[in-house]
Amino acid sequence: MLVSTIDCQYLGPEHAASYLLIQGDEAAFVENNTVHAVPLLMRALETHGMSPEQLAYAIITHLHLDHAGGTSALVKRCPNATVLAHPRAVRHLVDPSRLIAGVKAVYGERGFNAMYAPIEPIDPARVRGMEEGETVALGRRTLTFLQTPGHAKHHIAIHDSGSNGVFTGDTFGYNYRRSRSSKRPFLLFPTAPTDFDPDAARESIRRILATGAERAYLTHFGELTAIEEGAQVVLASIERMEGIVRDATASGLTGGELQHFCEERVRAAYAAQAAFCCATLDEDDWGRFDADIPVDAQGLAFLVEKAAESA
Repeated sequence: MLVSTIDCQYLGPEHAASYLLIQGDEAAFVENNTVHAVPLLMRALETHGMSPEQLAYAIITHLHLDHAGGTSALVKRCPNATVLAHPRAVRHLVDPSRLIAGVKAVYGERGFNAMYAPIEPIDPARVRGMEEGETVALGRRTLTFLQTPGHAKHHIAIHDSGSNGVFTGDTFGYNYRRSRSSKRPFLLFPTAPTDFDPDAARESIRRILATGAERAYLTHFGELTAIEEGAQVVLASIERMEGIVRDATASGLTGGELQHFCEERVRAAYAAQAAFCCATLDEDDWGRFDADIPVDAQGLAFLVEKAAESA
């Protein structure tokens, strides 16, 4: 077994994955989802004949809580695991107070408590920031860390020599419903607050392709083998989102009107992306999108207002 996909059941099936890597007598998770997924991760270890003590690494691509929220609970159960993350993420894992406040600002106190709490500080001795090109060994495998901003400034991707795959976090977008029949992979680039950077996102995709990887492991969701074609689809999504920022800037809108403007255009961008991929959307798709569209729009509106303040 090279890579095992664990469905974390976040917001429903096939929405967020954690990946289990086992080599010899060591294991690693890439993405730790939320505290609610930790029992699923522990069960996966047990199913594959591994003990909690054999988990060497708990890796996160970035701090958004559908990727990192379960980390403190996971390492509490796995005493030998070291958390690997972007250097900028380290202080927020050690002291998550600002991270929690930021999430509450987006989802509210009730939403945070229902979806993500509790999140506890992690012992600094158990957290390591991974610089560009730095590597760790997992048995005979080498994991190489890449700085991949664009969705978040503190985002990393991880190339795994064992599978010749890259764990892309959100850099390669969201893959909705892998069983869908479409001409191209239906991928959408997420623009959640506050770090969407189109130029950086495009460069990060190029850097992932430059590894020569044969597959991408998307947190949302699953293995993508059509990696070159997938890159072109994600680049198209980034361009659509960047266009919304330009239009919103020209509109001169602020506050709630700006948010509404962005939401309408994000919805249209999703539909245009589906047409580009020759993917048919149904009520279930739009029901899932209803949770993502306001958050993506909020990230775009934030960019517009931030640019206006600095002008």
